[in-house]
Amino acid sequence: MRPMRIAVAVEAAEGDAEETDALTRELQEELLLLDAAASVDRPEGGDAPAGSKGGTVTTLGALLVTGAFSRAALNTLVSLVSEWRQRAQARRVELTEGDDSLIVEGVSSSDQKALIEAWLQRRSGSDPQP
Repeated sequence: MRPMRIAVAVEAAEGDAEETDALTRELQEELLLLDAAASVDRPEGGDAPAGSKGGTVTTLGALLVTGAFSRAALNTLVSLVSEWRQRAQARRVELTEGDDSLIVEGVSSSDQKALIEAWLQRRSGSDPQP
């Protein structure tokens, strides 16, 4: 297991701010259930616009998942995100660690499985699983 910081970006099907915010909160609640996730935060995007009530704003559609992830824990995280995306009917979810991203969207299940496996392999440095 190694410590990781995985950025998660949610894109709503309709693309409006309220839907994106609601979907991001739903995914955050589900990710908080993962044992390997030490935290699931909504990163701040800077100061709120002049005249608004808040001092800072969160980045719309963004989460930051930190924790120590084994290959199995990463697989669980990606499976959760993939299944959630289908249930929530989000357009896409992008997971990024360092310079490497995985986009989970409406491609064929065999193509998505191959993309997921390649990303997991790069994250864990292990041989592909049969």
